[in-house]
Amino acid sequence: MHWLIQRQLKSKNAASRRKAAQRLCDAPHPHALGALDEALGDEDAEVRLLAATALGKLEAEGRLEPLFRALRDRDGEVQKAAILALKRTSDERVPVALLPLLRHPNAGVRGCAAQVLEFVGWRPAKPEEEMWFLVAKGQCSRVAAFGAAALLPLEMVLNAGPYSLCVAAVQALGDIEDQRTVRLLLKALKSNDAAVCVAAVGSLAKVGGEQASEPLIAMLQHKNGQVRVAAVEALGSLGVAAAAAPLRALLSDPVWEVRRTAVETLVRLKDEGAVELLTRALADKDSDVREATASALGALSDRRAIGPLVLALKDSTSGVRRIAAAALSRIDENWSASAEARAAVEELKPALYDRDPDVRYFVGQLLVSLGAAEPEVTRDTGAEAVSASAVEKRRKLAVSLFLAILCDPDRDLRQAAAVALGRLGELRAEPALARTLQDPDATVRSAAERALQLLTAARLHDKGQKSLEPAQAGPGAAEPGEAAAPGTKAPPAGEVRIEEIVLCSGSGEVLCECESKSLELRLRLLEQIEQQAMQLTSLAPLGQFDRLEILTPEGRIVCQVQPARRLFVRRAGTAVAAA
Repeated sequence: MHWLIQRQLKSKNAASRRKAAQRLCDAPHPHALGALDEALGDEDAEVRLLAATALGKLEAEGRLEPLFRALRDRDGEVQKAAILALKRTSDERVPVALLPLLRHPNAGVRGCAAQVLEFVGWRPAKPEEEMWFLVAKGQCSRVAAFGAAALLPLEMVLNAGPYSLCVAAVQALGDIEDQRTVRLLLKALKSNDAAVCVAAVGSLAKVGGEQASEPLIAMLQHKNGQVRVAAVEALGSLGVAAAAAPLRALLSDPVWEVRRTAVETLVRLKDEGAVELLTRALADKDSDVREATASALGALSDRRAIGPLVLALKDSTSGVRRIAAAALSRIDENWSASAEARAAVEELKPALYDRDPDVRYFVGQLLVSLGAAEPEVTRDTGAEAVSASAVEKRRKLAVSLFLAILCDPDRDLRQAAAVALGRLGELRAEPALARTLQDPDATVRSAAERALQLLTAARLHDKGQKSLEPAQAGPGAAEPGEAAAPGTKAPPAGEVRIEEIVLCSGSGEVLCECESKSLELRLRLLEQIEQQAMQLTSLAPLGQFDRLEILTPEGRIVCQVQPARRLFVRRAGTAVAAA
């Protein structure tokens, strides 16, 4: 039977030769060694590949020389088959034959050679061998440690590597302190693959210096949006003032992420000439861009932005309204009394009839605070019922969030939740507060007991019972006109007290505020903490940010930022060990 197969290997029909080679590959025989050696010279690459594979399965002594010749085959797949065929031998000539292939232009051949060399126990003896070995394994980031010597292997990867390796090579170039890398990075900017271009932009920003400015500005016109985003960020990190004009043009880019990044970069460049264009961006169709723009205008602190920011207070997105309010406070603490704000009032009034009840309520309250409308006027617009509904919805959400906070491991947050639940007067909080009477912390238990007394007083008041003495004012106390529970006592001197509570929803809407000295400053602090947390988690896999603790001479502040809530709690006094 083998004579027939060997005869078919010499057939003029390529399909017949492939079939014969496949049969020898499936069931190799030592008598076929000569025929397989001859098949390695076949004009058909698949026949040569199958022959190399079959030789690797033979135990015959003469199989190595044909395989060594196959390592020089013109087809990369045949070379890889020959490399893998040598994996099963411990002959000392194998590492010597495979070592040059670590510099092969074909990434697959390099990787295959590195794999087999590692399998047979070979280890680099010189730094140069280690460098090429790492490149063959695709570990370009480690190659950067060799400095300028790594430029040649990294350039080889860029010239003939798959895009994933090209990206790694470009990133490695950014870690080499040698100006010769600029030439390679400028070449990488012309890649047809967007991922390679993005990596090249980032690396060029790290090593390019002033000579990188012009090429990076040119990349602002790249057809791919992610490349434009990378170029904008790079110009911002380099502080290229000449980029301001082309960056302003990107405020109308069709990709929202490009527009948002352009806004942020113009602030980094402190481009005061962009203020007018940025005020127009407050009307961008994307809420993320509007939020970034409101924050940017606050950072630039230009009074020309007051009017547009006041109008942004009627934005349909609560985050934009919140950031706009914080930005106004950054520009002028007394912005509501400014001429710019007064001039924008008339344009705000139509928002009293907005479809969104939250907008109607927010603008109504704002106009009242500005003295531009009487409370009766806002009620006449039909906003009264909507406002009451919105307030009730916020109160219920606040109660739900505080009920969850009652289980928080932080005793200050648990005490604050108990205080707030007593103040809110929601009877459905009674079971949870009753369970909190078993809290390990005595002050938390005391706060829960006081809250339950307030809820009992509220229930009796609702049933028309006799009015009781007002509770002591302060966080957790009843509002003026509310009844206090029998036996309610003022906290003893020196006791840990919750002085201030601000609770917002995940979108930033204020749900509950107790004795806040400066609500805008608190909201701005929570916003900045959230932004810093996002930056930290993007730089390193540190897990999800939860809270920030600030120790003060008077006590402690806890700022919690979670997807569902933002919480500010200020405590006075020193907490004692749990009782």
